[in-house]
Amino acid sequence: MIVADHISPTITIEETSNRKECIEAMFDNLCYELPVMRAGKLYGTVQLDECIHSQEDTITTLVEPGFASVYHNSHLLDVLRIFNESKANVCCVLGENLEWVGIITKTIVLEALAKSLTVEQSGAVIIVEVASHQYSSSEIARIIEGEGSQLLGLWLTNLAESGRIRASLKLNTQNAERIINGLQRYGYETVAAFGDDDYTENVERRFQSLMKYIDQ
Repeated sequence: MIVADHISPTITIEETSNRKECIEAMFDNLCYELPVMRAGKLYGTVQLDECIHSQEDTITTLVEPGFASVYHNSHLLDVLRIFNESKANVCCVLGENLEWVGIITKTIVLEALAKSLTVEQSGAVIIVEVASHQYSSSEIARIIEGEGSQLLGLWLTNLAESGRIRASLKLNTQNAERIINGLQRYGYETVAAFGDDDYTENVERRFQSLMKYIDQ
């Protein structure tokens, strides 16, 4: 999950490079922008959309100064944060001496994360909410392990307006009903569950029973 293992080498794009060659390079690298060099140093980026709609022979007037960058020994999650903050589609990868060693794209990052055990292994996903001051990752893991299962992945969302935390939990089992019940006993409200047919069927049966009771 280190950037150095997922670098995409690319041709050097100079500020005076041919516009059509830049378009081809972006298609080859499955990205919407490329870093641009000036006098042997990183200078800015050029966008695919700008290149397509321009009539210029070179990209000189299309280059935007500045670029998103990440160190080669950074984690892929750091790259995701940079993508989110900068809205860039490509991140320049810098070596130990701050030299440009390649690029990493959103596509590369997403493909790498998709191959991780957290995503690749089958298992139910449950979404729970709890007050921020009550949240405890160690408690959640203990509850899950107490039911004989494992927590493969954990994603958190801060619900600032309500003062609550929403946690998406990836499990190593498809049968999550006992885990859901265990979490609820500790104040974790289940918002949704995916991949657990037994739990879904039980919820539907309870809903139908409630509707029948109301109609009486």
